[in-house]
Amino acid sequence: MSEDILSLSFSSKSTSSNSSLISLPFFELQEKNQIEIYSVLGIGDPIVDIISEIDSKTINDHGMKLGDSIFASEDCDQKNVEVFDVLESMSSVSYTPGGSVQNTLRVLSGCLNNDSSNRKYFKVSMLGSLGDDLYKNKIWHSLEEIGVNPMLEILEGDKTSRCGVGIYKKEKLFVTQLRASKRLTEKFIENNKEKILEHQALLIEGYLLQNKFDMVKKLCEAFNENNKKIILTLSAKFIVKCHYEKIIELGNKADIIAGSMEEAVELAGTKGENTKDVFEIIFKKLEPKENRLLVITDGANGAFCARYDYKNDQIISFLQCFAPKLKDEEIKDLNGAGDAFLGGFLSEYMKGNDIYDCCKKGINAATIILKNVGCTFPKKTNFMKI
Repeated sequence: MSEDILSLSFSSKSTSSNSSLISLPFFELQEKNQIEIYSVLGIGDPIVDIISEIDSKTINDHGMKLGDSIFASEDCDQKNVEVFDVLESMSSVSYTPGGSVQNTLRVLSGCLNNDSSNRKYFKVSMLGSLGDDLYKNKIWHSLEEIGVNPMLEILEGDKTSRCGVGIYKKEKLFVTQLRASKRLTEKFIENNKEKILEHQALLIEGYLLQNKFDMVKKLCEAFNENNKKIILTLSAKFIVKCHYEKIIELGNKADIIAGSMEEAVELAGTKGENTKDVFEIIFKKLEPKENRLLVITDGANGAFCARYDYKNDQIISFLQCFAPKLKDEEIKDLNGAGDAFLGGFLSEYMKGNDIYDCCKKGINAATIILKNVGCTFPKKTNFMKI
């Protein structure tokens, strides 16, 4: 990709300057092409996205409201149930694995497996739970097709979590119904502990802090004890706000913390004078951990990455990676772009490549997702080109 599409902004000044962008190596001991992670296990809510175009008559007939994002209870009222029925009755309906971590893992595997020879070197797995219904097959087969290994508990008599996405022109409505994904069992984790700990890294979505904190905490401790890496996503502003102490507790164990600028500002508790201030505040809230990386996306401003030197109490690496400018008509959907960025980022990080390459791949992946509806991409996508 040419530098006019994607570039890094650097300052040649030292860390004692007031510049917000500092060009220093991220991993001084890490050589180019040294494998950092061979395998990643993601734990999250496996959801099936039910996506369909709708017309104005359908919207009016069923009292739908574009722009809504509804979190429906398992026994949601008939009006919300009808949304799923309506979407599935449309000829344009499509089914895609959804949920934050599942999105990231699919993009990660798509980037790695663009060259099929990579499959013998890298492993990507999804840990979660599904209902015993037709939706489970759609998720399972889609994951296997893209090269993600399903480590999914099937709960008999339960129903798979789902998200209905209605699209009218450029507007959308969302109805999410979490069901079986909330009930991953400790027994399943324990029975598969050996396979789980075969992975070099654990990817956790912040959404799990709502109902699986104790389970996730135990997994983090097991990975830390075995000198493996922890990757934590902040997931949403309301997650950071409502589960702040839990975010800090898991953040103390994490090697990579990823999120959006809105989430980072919420975690910091202030916008600060510049972007670097937000990062510094977050690092100081956490217990020291060598080579911890903070990776934050900021929409059209691209992505920021930082590393902190706890011994000398200062940020020693800080860079901004710019995103390409897209025309309004090129952007089909904003949802899933942040998840895709992390997937692309990790695909280079797993290979031990430098942070420039990680960010570049992340922005490439996010840009591709922006041009599609949902976190979707053609089967033979070249994530090195946009």
